[in-house]
Amino acid sequence: MLHQVGVRTNAGEVASQFADAARAMRDRATMRALNEVADQAKVASARQIRDVGYKLKISAIKKGIEVKRATLANLRAAVIARGRPIPLIEYSARQTSKGVSVSVLNGRKLIPGAFIVTMPSGHRGVFVREENARHKKMTTRGKPSWHSLGIRELFGPAVPDGMANKEVADAFERFVDQAFPAILDREFAFLAKLGRRR
Repeated sequence: MLHQVGVRTNAGEVASQFADAARAMRDRATMRALNEVADQAKVASARQIRDVGYKLKISAIKKGIEVKRATLANLRAAVIARGRPIPLIEYSARQTSKGVSVSVLNGRKLIPGAFIVTMPSGHRGVFVREENARHKKMTTRGKPSWHSLGIRELFGPAVPDGMANKEVADAFERFVDQAFPAILDREFAFLAKLGRRR
């Protein structure tokens, strides 16, 4: 015996509501997945930059990497490297009798004649004396004095240089390609489960 149940609802409207709900859940899952994979890619890139030879602390590299997060209105996330050249002191600088040795790509290098100084401001850096440096006459509180401005600080590669490294760029693409589908599936399943509980 066939039983038929009539539903006093506009079928087209119901279908549209389900489609809208599914689309909204899909977009939210995509946004969440994009942001998570971007956060993970930032950490992975920082480690990769260090490992290819930029002997910086992970924390120093991460400061130069920004994550532009996706929104429901703009389903696109970006991992952006910014920043100026990094003070050479950050590259495992060590004072030696002949200068300063640093670890910047392809092993440790010696910079003859360089020296590590802590400035009155508390800033610590690697410096060299300028060739043909001269003392400069200055006036401080109305009194003339001679001041030496013949040193300059040395800097190493910036974080964007590390991100532009082919090995780092290739590893970044592989990481995103592998991680995103699994994270998206997980976020979609989570939101679907959350929706069923309501």
